[in-house]
Amino acid sequence: MSDPVVGYGHSEVVDSKTSSGTLSFAKVFFYMFIGLAITIAVAFGVGAAVYYALVNNPDKQLVANVYYGIMIGSAIVLIIMMLVIQFVTLRGKHSIAVPAIIYCVLMGVLLSSFTILIDWRILGLAFGITCGIFLVMTLIAVLTKGNLSPLLMIGMGLIFGGVILGIVNWLIQSTTIMWIVSFALFAAVMFITMFDIWNIKKICERGAMSNNLALYCAFTLYVDFVYILIRIIYFLVIIFGRK
Repeated sequence: MSDPVVGYGHSEVVDSKTSSGTLSFAKVFFYMFIGLAITIAVAFGVGAAVYYALVNNPDKQLVANVYYGIMIGSAIVLIIMMLVIQFVTLRGKHSIAVPAIIYCVLMGVLLSSFTILIDWRILGLAFGITCGIFLVMTLIAVLTKGNLSPLLMIGMGLIFGGVILGIVNWLIQSTTIMWIVSFALFAAVMFITMFDIWNIKKICERGAMSNNLALYCAFTLYVDFVYILIRIIYFLVIIFGRK
């Protein structure tokens, strides 16, 4: 007969580890939504400021040129911040919080053009659809008992194939191939996102989630979310534009 005290102690350890993993997983999503909140606030804030300047400033060309310059500068610094985040994470000595926040702000500046050019109802619908898609992918990744590692290979394969087809389409200019490339890249990000969520869940279950790693995982999901959001906006603009 097994010792009930030993069994009870083992159960406490398992429960504690499970609870810790759940809290770590929740922390990753909390950080991700903070990043999204920063980006959304900056996007609408900058968009409103630029729109106000365009309406009230007689020299609209000057306002447009300044805005274009800010957008180009933001894109360049955004790439630099991405490299900084990767480098700091690999070194593992410093927090990536500051470069990640800068990245979120700059992404908001770049997305501000959407708030100027696209109906807010479309943006709201796109955000809702993206949240729904992300929720479904999270449930699949969390509830599945199998290994989702093959999704990463499938996603990378779709990206490689999409890039090749994109180069071909650049030469022949086919609308059909353009749509194939668009959906292939969209599917690739969906597969990679599900793998990312599943992989983060496994890291949390092992109890190896430091605060800096949680920030990096949140940043990874943030990038996935923003890309999916942009593609959804693109599809909705085409659909509503045709109507």
